[in-house]
Amino acid sequence: MDDLLQAGHVVKERWKVLKKIGGGGFGEIYEGQDLITREQVALKVESARQPKQVLKMEVAVLKKLQGKEHICRFIGCGRNDRFNYVVMQLQGKNLAELRRSQARGAFSLSTTLRIGLQILKSIESIHSVGFLHRDIKPVSAVGRIDVVSQRRID
Repeated sequence: MDDLLQAGHVVKERWKVLKKIGGGGFGEIYEGQDLITREQVALKVESARQPKQVLKMEVAVLKKLQGKEHICRFIGCGRNDRFNYVVMQLQGKNLAELRRSQARGAFSLSTTLRIGLQILKSIESIHSVGFLHRDIKPVSAVGRIDVVSQRRID
């Protein structure tokens, strides 16, 4: 199956696709650049022809979660005749990649416990707005430097 977007494609005359960084059963994720703010962003897209449309619900949940800790910032969303999309704050490597990058291919006990606590807090945030996450896995959890507190998952 061909990718929905290619490097260089500009979505809504604002977000330029740089490269594909992931994909799964319900869509594709690209790294992009906001041509107005110059910020690096993530674009998640799903085919408009896909039988099970899930992005609309993801956008609704993401909007309700704005301002909560451990939740990425919503930037924009939309659709056209080919695909639906959401633009959000670009995150770091996912937990599976971070774990593989460790010298022993594993996190220390301390790091594992700190990551687990942060994941539980993020799941609690999702539950607090009335939703359940039904696809929790290491590639869904990402690490990034928190600019405000300088805390980091590693």
